[in-house]
Amino acid sequence: MPSVTIRRVEKRDTNFILELLPSLMDPELPHWRDPNVMLDIDQRIIKAEILDGNKDNAIFIAEDEETKLQLGFIFLEIGTDYYHREPHGHIADIIVSPEARGRGIGKMLMNKAEEWTKDCGYSLLTLNVFDDNKKARKLYSSLGFTPDLTKYGKILE
Repeated sequence: MPSVTIRRVEKRDTNFILELLPSLMDPELPHWRDPNVMLDIDQRIIKAEILDGNKDNAIFIAEDEETKLQLGFIFLEIGTDYYHREPHGHIADIIVSPEARGRGIGKMLMNKAEEWTKDCGYSLLTLNVFDDNKKARKLYSSLGFTPDLTKYGKILE
């Protein structure tokens, strides 16, 4: 198996990331979520992050060392716990390209998220996942993540 490097995002990674974003809509979304609106918001946030940056956020790219082929990315930000009001690391997005799935890339990116969170001085790392995304939930559980809150929604007419 080729060696993989995890590195900071560069402007040249923009199209790679934007092309992966639609896969965030793969799991069954709640009926009140509009995938087009979600994709538009994610694209705008990611583009701004790559072009302008934010000292409190980070995007990392998994890359094949030999071919320099991009394999996936993770977008990290600082969150604040609602109850304790303490900052922590938060995974906003993580996507592995379809051809790189099953090779441990997601786990490598998650390990980078833990390292980044510790380097920032925090002891908690969180993420959100859609309830129907069973494959991702299985990965997160295998890495020691446990469910916290479950968000429910209802459209009022």
